[in-house]
Amino acid sequence: MPDRSELDQVAEARRRIAAHARFPVAYWVFYGVVLVLLAGLPIWMTWLRPADSTYVTWAIAAIGIGSAIYSWARRRRSGVHLAKRISAYPSARPSWLVGIGVTLAGFAGIYALVEHGQRGLAFLVLPVVALVVFVAQVKTRSAMYRDIEAGRVRL
Repeated sequence: MPDRSELDQVAEARRRIAAHARFPVAYWVFYGVVLVLLAGLPIWMTWLRPADSTYVTWAIAAIGIGSAIYSWARRRRSGVHLAKRISAYPSARPSWLVGIGVTLAGFAGIYALVEHGQRGLAFLVLPVVALVVFVAQVKTRSAMYRDIEAGRVRL
């Protein structure tokens, strides 16, 4: 007779799988730096020559490719393939939508401020937007963790 019930074993298995929804601290630090750089793109573009904008495009492409490679390598190394659609995690969707909304509104707002010559005000808005988006992402990941642990993931 096993010393743990089947329900305890299932709960333990869910906790182990849910641990893969969390990212290491180094990832979040890198994410925060990249978030500030990308959110401030309209500001940085005012200081670059038109010829330098090619480098910015390549840098954004490199960040996207690096993110995809990191995700692929993490899945391959762990052997755990989590659902990729946010709709699979019911309690994560609201914070994800808030993050998307703030990202779009913040980028548009910063762009509008820079276009109207308010670069100083754009610099003040930039950390606020980056912080709100960062918190929304952390909250989304935490909600994904809780959904996996509770068995609420829809495939």
